[in-house]
Amino acid sequence: MNEYAALAGRVLEALTKPGASRAGLTAWELKMQLKAPHTALHVALGMLVERGAVTLTPSDLTLLVQPAGATAPKTPSELTA
Repeated sequence: MNEYAALAGRVLEALTKPGASRAGLTAWELKMQLKAPHTALHVALGMLVERGAVTLTPSDLTLLVQPAGATAPKTPSELTA
């Protein structure tokens, strides 16, 4: 698994962990929480959007990242399938 797929899995975990808000997190909040480089985070977000796992909505000067729903992949292995 490449580093972007692994980061995409970590993003999904952050968005879907118990207690996580269904309102989502901003790209900036994810970057800070996951300590991920800006470019790597956006590549991972692109992978998740392509698979229909998350939605991105412009929010001020960043993006709001929300899980797409119950059909979103939950594990990194599902991202590479």
